[in-house]
Amino acid sequence: MIDPARIPVIVAIGEITDRPASAAEAREPVALMADALKAAEQDAGAPILSRFDSLDLVGLISWRYADPARLLADRLGISPSRVTNASMGGETPIRLIHDAAIRISKGEQVAAAIVGGEAMSARNRARKEKASLDWTPQVAKEDAVAFPSSRYAMSAHAKSLGVMDPAQVYPFYEMATQKAWGQSPVQANAESADLWARYAKVAASNDYAWLKQAPDAAAIGEVTADNRLINWPYRKLMVANPSVNQAAAIIVTSLATALELGVSQDKLVYIQGGAAAAESEDYLARDSYERSFAQEVVLEQAVKIAGGDAKRLTAMELYSCFPVVPKMALRSLGPDVAHLEPTVAGGLTFFGGPLNNYMSHAACAMVRHVRSQNGALGLLYGQGGYVNKHHAVVLSANAPQHPLEAEYSVQSLADSQRGPAPEIAETYKGPAKIETYTVRFARDGAPLEGVVVARTAKGKRLMARVPVSDEQTLALLLDETRNAIGTEGQVRNDAFGKLVFEAGPEVKAKQLRFASVEREGPLTIVTINRPEAMNALHPEANAELAEIFDAFAADPDQWVAILTGAGGKAFSSGNDLKWTSIAMMRGQAIETPTTGFAGLTERYDLDKPVIAAVEGVAMGGGFEIALACDLIIAGESARFALPEPKVGLAALAGGLHRLPRQIGLKNAMGMILTGRQVKAEEGQRLGFVNEVVEDGQALDAARRWAAMMLECSPMSLRASKQVLQRGLDVTVKAAMDSQSRYPAVRALFRSADVRVGPAAFAQKRKPQWKGR
Repeated sequence: MIDPARIPVIVAIGEITDRPASAAEAREPVALMADALKAAEQDAGAPILSRFDSLDLVGLISWRYADPARLLADRLGISPSRVTNASMGGETPIRLIHDAAIRISKGEQVAAAIVGGEAMSARNRARKEKASLDWTPQVAKEDAVAFPSSRYAMSAHAKSLGVMDPAQVYPFYEMATQKAWGQSPVQANAESADLWARYAKVAASNDYAWLKQAPDAAAIGEVTADNRLINWPYRKLMVANPSVNQAAAIIVTSLATALELGVSQDKLVYIQGGAAAAESEDYLARDSYERSFAQEVVLEQAVKIAGGDAKRLTAMELYSCFPVVPKMALRSLGPDVAHLEPTVAGGLTFFGGPLNNYMSHAACAMVRHVRSQNGALGLLYGQGGYVNKHHAVVLSANAPQHPLEAEYSVQSLADSQRGPAPEIAETYKGPAKIETYTVRFARDGAPLEGVVVARTAKGKRLMARVPVSDEQTLALLLDETRNAIGTEGQVRNDAFGKLVFEAGPEVKAKQLRFASVEREGPLTIVTINRPEAMNALHPEANAELAEIFDAFAADPDQWVAILTGAGGKAFSSGNDLKWTSIAMMRGQAIETPTTGFAGLTERYDLDKPVIAAVEGVAMGGGFEIALACDLIIAGESARFALPEPKVGLAALAGGLHRLPRQIGLKNAMGMILTGRQVKAEEGQRLGFVNEVVEDGQALDAARRWAAMMLECSPMSLRASKQVLQRGLDVTVKAAMDSQSRYPAVRALFRSADVRVGPAAFAQKRKPQWKGR
């Protein structure tokens, strides 16, 4: 017979769902948790708060505290010997219950409280209502409690593309499992919708649920304005809902302590055991996305604890942040659980997803189930991170026949079954095949970009994006009739330094939409072609220009470039603020090419001359582009300014550095600190304009300057420009000492031009430059 002092039991539960009339009336997370613990004491029917020897608080996000666990203990007037701010992760409540049970079974303690709570709905509502929250003052970020597991290891690819939100990652598993199970996206969506309708129905009968409308499968699966796509293929009603005010508490004691306190026998729920395992933290360092061996072995062990027969289970809670998790779990558990609902609480969409604390509420619901049925046997399965951490426990109305196992990890079993993770290709150009994918959607319901995980011919893994401008590839990813896994394509680096995937056997030539290019022998003329927007630039236009100048820099037959603007009214008015404001509302990233605004302001290695032919305005970023050119030729009505301070910005695309270098500190300060406009004539006097011509003649004048340059050796021009630019950063002596080692200087003295020039001079003829 097991010593009652070593038998762990759940003796009490408490839940709070806070729906205040206004944000100002909302309770803060610690207050919600305090109320949940008080409710648990009422549930126990005994003075149990004073008996805790441990208090574990599930990691919270909705408010910054220095030490929320200690603050909670002080608020309740209790002083447990062990007070911890526990980890992040959806499996955390299950682990904390299990760990408390093991400590009790070892005789290390007699009573433990597990509690968590969030008030994200109140935060969001206060922001919307512009209301202040009279809560415990938030501490600075650096002073806030550091919850364990608040960050996971992440590959450079994921960071670069910003694919770090779980809502973007779980679809990789969704699409991979669809393929493995032989489903089309439309078939898989129907399964997800049917499953979620079952969760919704349970939530509708749960007094503590946040949403109780219980939409049917058709409503869940249909894309509408209120049920927009979040990340392909998941609709809004298929993702966790963190905007809730909820808290829950579970109290675990020894059986002896429960009896001593006078807790009624019908309140007692026994912890029979459980299991835990994990996948690699970095989701790109997994063997595959078709299954999770950690999940499978955890559920297998839980069934063994339940007596080796899943049919013995009378209820279960399968973690439900996104449909793929319970779909995988149901396939692991098999047909023996087909008669059971997958949830006792209602799921993270409909019951509510208080971030890391949902499984505390699921535990409360399971305790109610076990209490209500003779011989009840319940499975609680929680999952955290990005399909990272898996933990399950089995609860019963009956006392255990054997002591609780102290070791619950089945990690070695999971590790023995999975294959090796592929090597990550951090940089790559060439053919690749889609391994899995998703498409990110904006708040307006339109696609933002596709994201694919792909394999190279050598089996290496990479992550790349599909821009919305690639309509053909995006259509493949959004095809509901066939899964795109296995699609072959090409991977390249884009202007933003990120990998891009394009379906098909070769990269297609891009059609220019925002700029045009003409070539007149060795002269390249680039025209910004957005006259309707005063030639303002957004990311796509910047990317085009960056790729144009990449091609110019790499082409040995192109020696000089002219940059101008279409329409005559503007060279460029700078950043397209209208586009930027819309993009920010859509949740779209605002990117600048690695070579800077227009592909020029951070292109420090371009040793070929570039001339700016300016008609009309060159404002903000437009002026910064012109300053990045080697010469500025301006129509007499041209105007220049760095007006960013007038709209609360700063000229951070090089203008603040280049202008004082070109016209002197005081003159530059006079322009920068006032944002005033300078006409072409004054610009010439100040020194940043080389020549002023009649309006409409700037391009012709720029051609004239280019023609003079083309009479010179292009190799000499490159060497001269490189020496000049690099010499600006050092003393004259240092520049003189090092200039012979500069690449363009070395190239000059290895070139044919260094022989052609002197020979032509001696023979009194025009040199025929080779440029190489």
